[in-house]
Amino acid sequence: TLPPPPSNAIAAERIPIEVLFEDEHLIVVNKQPDLIVHPARSHKSGTLINALAWHFLHNSGGTLSTVGEDIARPGVVHRLDKHTSGVMVCAKSDVDDWRLARQFEVRRTEKRYLCLVHGEVEPEADVIDLPLGKHPTVKEKYAVRHDELGKPSQTVYRVRELYEGYSLVEVELRTGRTHQIRVHMSHIGYPLVGDDLYAGRHVTVGDFDPSQPDAAAPLLTRQALHAARLGFEHPVGGQRMVFEAPMWPDLARAVELLRKTRLKQVLAAPGAVLNIGK
Repeated sequence: TLPPPPSNAIAAERIPIEVLFEDEHLIVVNKQPDLIVHPARSHKSGTLINALAWHFLHNSGGTLSTVGEDIARPGVVHRLDKHTSGVMVCAKSDVDDWRLARQFEVRRTEKRYLCLVHGEVEPEADVIDLPLGKHPTVKEKYAVRHDELGKPSQTVYRVRELYEGYSLVEVELRTGRTHQIRVHMSHIGYPLVGDDLYAGRHVTVGDFDPSQPDAAAPLLTRQALHAARLGFEHPVGGQRMVFEAPMWPDLARAVELLRKTRLKQVLAAPGAVLNIGK
């Protein structure tokens, strides 16, 4: 006799979340780093979806959509990597979910990120147009692939601030491939700080400012990537909505220290996002 399949019911867990906006159709949050978006085989709890279940139960009321509920992803319209912070939207009903997901599918959304990378990026602005696919030998990685397994991928970047040995870069996605920013920036020689999967290095406070009292302490132990802006049309009203999420303290402090000790140039870019502090 086979046992019944495991339940996909989402347990409410008291995990703090920063809500940027909420109505009866959707909720927008500034996701903290080190938080997985939804339960998976190796992580059945401690996710953003568990946190939202608690939030609805004890604060605002409402539920997530049932789209994706059978695979423990209710309300998930799009995702961020576990270690990526920033703005995310989740849907509260099936209709809202379908309408929002359609905007991501046909690329009517605006997605902009801030990332801190190794190296002084040249040129100051460019389009990276390189196909991406699964890495041929490493299961958890993706890579540039010029074969039938590579999918078209376009990343627009603009250098926002230039430091000695580092750059703060604003990135606009024209496609939404897995690990797209991380792979593209590493491929052109500028891996994200803290992204050891794609040739980046973790840094301590002293790497940026040896005079700090906690110079030996780790500063960025994750990839330095933050979803700074998300724009979309409201699934019911149709009005354009744009949300910006301030950086989390680890990345904000890294930028502040670099400005203090290594700043070379501040570059202007049309429509740039530079929301640093919380």
